[in-house]
Amino acid sequence: MRQALADLTVLDLSHALAGPFASTMLGDYGADVIKIESLDGGDMARRWGPPFYGGESAYFVNLNRNKRSIALDLKAAAGRDLFFSLLDRADIVIENLRVGAVEKLGIDYARCRARNARIVYASISGFGQDGPYRDRAALDLVVQAESGMISVTGPAEGAGVRCGISIADITAGMIAAFSVMTAVHAREASGRGQHIDVSMLEGQMSILSGVIGTFIADGEIPRPMGTAYKALLPYQTFRTATRDIAVGVGSDRLWQVFCRAIGLAELADDARFATNAARAANRPALVDALQAVFLTKSYEEWESILIRAGVPVGAINTIADLVDHPQVRARGALVESEHPTAGRIRLVGPPARLSETPGALRRPAPRLGEHTREILSGIGVDAAEIARHEAAGVIACAAPR
Repeated sequence: MRQALADLTVLDLSHALAGPFASTMLGDYGADVIKIESLDGGDMARRWGPPFYGGESAYFVNLNRNKRSIALDLKAAAGRDLFFSLLDRADIVIENLRVGAVEKLGIDYARCRARNARIVYASISGFGQDGPYRDRAALDLVVQAESGMISVTGPAEGAGVRCGISIADITAGMIAAFSVMTAVHAREASGRGQHIDVSMLEGQMSILSGVIGTFIADGEIPRPMGTAYKALLPYQTFRTATRDIAVGVGSDRLWQVFCRAIGLAELADDARFATNAARAANRPALVDALQAVFLTKSYEEWESILIRAGVPVGAINTIADLVDHPQVRARGALVESEHPTAGRIRLVGPPARLSETPGALRRPAPRLGEHTREILSGIGVDAAEIARHEAAGVIACAAPR
């Protein structure tokens, strides 16, 4: 079955997380992603660990499936010439180098557009391509801090903490992948590509939009609330006799159902709690009452009661619990891959299920320069020229598997 993006070729100049996450999303649904790496070790994520699979970074292996790697010196004139030869047949470029780096290398959007007017060129950076912060180096932690994400994450009454995943990178990668496909769709009508400027800061603002809107509305600076949520109540975790439980009551109608299910029917029509706004105004008293009742039964008992009542409920799983989760197993959300040095590993599969053109894990993460010969041969570079470039240190070719 032909995959949805099988007609697209992506030149991936990115490293670390945000850019590779975007290109992996495209590769999972069929795009030919050519990962262009430096000769001096390639993507920095190749060295991020432990853990390692047989010498391969688990981080890199999980993030860079469905890609081919070419090791290319873009600082050399011959290396740039090879890049532009690849560009002639490409649809998309993704880069997340320091702002201004692609201009110094001579492979920025303006030059690429002059060579291929149809190119869609996505630049991902911490703060965007202009503005007073454009030149700042920015890793995920820095952007979580600057964006306010840390200030609203963590235990109630405590100092803010970093989100447990690199959410600024991942959000920027998702936005980049979506924006790239938006631009590719627009190109069908216009015949022209365009430049996409993705800022990690603005990506965080997009997912914080509800919190930002709340502050603009009431002027109250949001603070960490632990597992609670300002807009809804109850919408948090509680202790039970055995383990914590997550409960979400999303409407006043469901509040009525919830109260009767947990044996507190008297709260359903109590004026202090009858509406979500009233519950929010009387949060401490309500949380105390609910916590007391949840401690009277085990998690398993409450889960059964609330599921029958149609109230959203869940366990506080560890990652170990998730990997062995019955829903994960039933859906086949973890897929197996055979890597030549890492061995047989399990990875998270493509998250969206397309009925006609599903995503798939077609190839494991590449070794550095593994596909250099294959990629260059594919654009008409003969074996003798490949050998000359290799001898001159313009390219590097990994030994065949």
